[in-house]
Amino acid sequence: MSFALDLLIRSGRVHGRDELVDLHIRDGKVIAVVPSGSIAVEAADVLDAGGGLVSRSFTEPHYHPDKAYSRSLAPREAKDAFERARLIKTGFTVEDVTARAVRALKLASANGVTTLRANVDVDSYSGLRGLHGVLAAREQVAHLMDVEIVAFPQEGLDRDPASRGLLVEALSSGADLIGGWPNVEDTLEGQRANVREIFDLAERFDVDVDIHADCMIDANETMLEYIAEETVRRGYQGRVLASHCCGLEVYADADAARVVAAVAEADIKIVVIPLNLLDGGPRGLSRPEELMAAGVTVAAGSDNMNDGWYPLGTLDPLDRAQMTFLGAGFHDEGAVDTAWDMVCGQSAAVLGGRAGDIEVGEDADLVLLDAPDRATAIANTPATRTTLRRGQVVSRRDTGSRILEPVAP
Repeated sequence: MSFALDLLIRSGRVHGRDELVDLHIRDGKVIAVVPSGSIAVEAADVLDAGGGLVSRSFTEPHYHPDKAYSRSLAPREAKDAFERARLIKTGFTVEDVTARAVRALKLASANGVTTLRANVDVDSYSGLRGLHGVLAAREQVAHLMDVEIVAFPQEGLDRDPASRGLLVEALSSGADLIGGWPNVEDTLEGQRANVREIFDLAERFDVDVDIHADCMIDANETMLEYIAEETVRRGYQGRVLASHCCGLEVYADADAARVVAAVAEADIKIVVIPLNLLDGGPRGLSRPEELMAAGVTVAAGSDNMNDGWYPLGTLDPLDRAQMTFLGAGFHDEGAVDTAWDMVCGQSAAVLGGRAGDIEVGEDADLVLLDAPDRATAIANTPATRTTLRRGQVVSRRDTGSRILEPVAP
């Protein structure tokens, strides 16, 4: 028996529409979104959304899966997060990285993620073990999500010269992008030289740049502006993502305006990290409203989970959206949509995808939530979710509660 549809999603809510809708899925694509029950159609499978929100799936633009669930692996107490992370990754094996990364990526899928960018340490402490572990994990979760891998020299280049050769090997062995953290070098000129070397490698392998910049909430962290200048010098506009960028928040307003303009001119995408809230003092979320007003694409990433840098974490985009809403100082109803976009459409856009929500004709990468709207979902982080990738159900989660009452205006 042949069916008109592969899948019918019935009685869902789509942002921006008042009525319940049905979504028609065929060949992995959304082919129609119509008022619920308005068209009689045969489908091989039916999902009843039960009045819950149906959204485009989430994108995780910044995560370190090689380190997932590794905090307990530290062999002894460490004086700081840097030392703890080094102690842990010195003991990495390809097999243990693979197992922990798969566990984390499956969790992300259950939370509604179908695209993820993975930063993987490449340095003299971990060698290429983290890279090969995450490459293997990527293969195991290929049915769940698309995973891009950044070769990330966390320890620096001058401070860890062995990283240079390892980065070349990584980019020849499956890494998709080159990363960096220039601020870890000991001098300003060393930091700038780090940026130039990263761009040299990007040009050599014709890959994009995904760089950690100014991770501390400190006005002396000033690499973002230099990265913008180097982006323009190299003609790399639109091919650079910078994450963290916390120094920007505590610059004098005139200095911040100059840097924001430079970032916009260079068409650099920005990923803020809500976990910077843990550092105390200022929020550490990098002036997202000012960046967006200048035309910069801004998303929010998870960074770390249960590793040498951070003991907690959920890999839940809705947790991330709530932390972003609070940490960025958002306060009105329109900002709910901004926070949502920073983990959904805008998050996809920083990785080169399309912004916005569900569109007819595109891949049916979707998430069904037991909440009627975005505000309720962000406020209550719905327990029940169903994740679809290209029209196929790939993950479900249900932690036992159901919330379908909207938040009062």
